[in-house]
Amino acid sequence: MTVFLADAPAPGVDLSLFGQFAGSWELTCTDHGVDGSTTVRRGEWHFGYALAGRATTDVWILPGVEHRVSVRFPNPTAGPGVWRSLWFGPGRGRKHMFLAGQVEERIVLEGGDLRWTLHGIESDTFCGRNEVRRSDGEWRTRQEFEVWRR
Repeated sequence: MTVFLADAPAPGVDLSLFGQFAGSWELTCTDHGVDGSTTVRRGEWHFGYALAGRATTDVWILPGVEHRVSVRFPNPTAGPGVWRSLWFGPGRGRKHMFLAGQVEERIVLEGGDLRWTLHGIESDTFCGRNEVRRSDGEWRTRQEFEVWRR
């Protein structure tokens, strides 16, 4: 699998939007049930470069729940600063495609009825939220997470 991973971005390829997270992180994930219940789990998130330095990749691990991989890359044909993000979670049989980009001080990934937002981004910590669109069009928070660099 070493042919999948890369040490750095390819010359002339700006991967800084997600490349800023390169490395290993710990996380606390709070799941919010529809009934108002919450479950807190510890996990990890690993980011790096892939595909000859033309993409970033990450692996999200919540032990006993899901191991998920994403491949993210700039997609200039969709507009300046727009990224594609492909998300695969084989444990639950899920796959999602998002468009992503910088919105003010946040990174927002949207795809259909799902939205992920990364915010409070510092060099060694950030937070996030996973939301689903309700039938009335409003967003409901499914997960919130706090992430810190190892």
